[in-house]
Amino acid sequence: MRWNKGFTLVELLVLIGIFVLLAGIAVPGIYNYVRSNRLATTTERMAADMQLARSMSIANGRVYRLQANDAGYTITDPLSGEVIRNRTFHQSVDLAADVTVNFFPWGMADPRVVVIRGGAGNIQTIQILPTGVVEVN
Repeated sequence: MRWNKGFTLVELLVLIGIFVLLAGIAVPGIYNYVRSNRLATTTERMAADMQLARSMSIANGRVYRLQANDAGYTITDPLSGEVIRNRTFHQSVDLAADVTVNFFPWGMADPRVVVIRGGAGNIQTIQILPTGVVEVN
C-alpha cells in the first residue's frame, strides 16, 4: 500500500480562506486601536511638553509660550525667539482650535482647555489651570 503525503489543492484553498476570513475580522479592530493609541500618545506628549515649559519657566525665570494649531505645536522663549520644542501631529490627529498658552516664572499659566481630536470622533482634553498645573482628561 502506498501512502500519499501532503495536502490537496482543495485543503490548501480552504485553509487560505480561513486565514483571509480571520484577517478580515481582525484588521478593523487593530486599525481602531492604532488610531486611539496615536491620540493618547499625542495627548500625553503634549501634556509632558507643557509641564516641561512650566518647569523651565520657573527654573530660568522667563516666560515660555506654547503655540498650537492643527499641524502641531511649538514651545518658545518669546523674548529671545529660541525654540524649545517643535512637534508635528500625525495626520489623523488635530486640534479643535488654535491655542496659545504662556507659562510664567512664578509657576502660573494662562488657563486654557486644549481639545485634541483623533479619528472616529475620539477626543481628549488637556486642561491648563491658572496655577500652571497641566491635567489630561
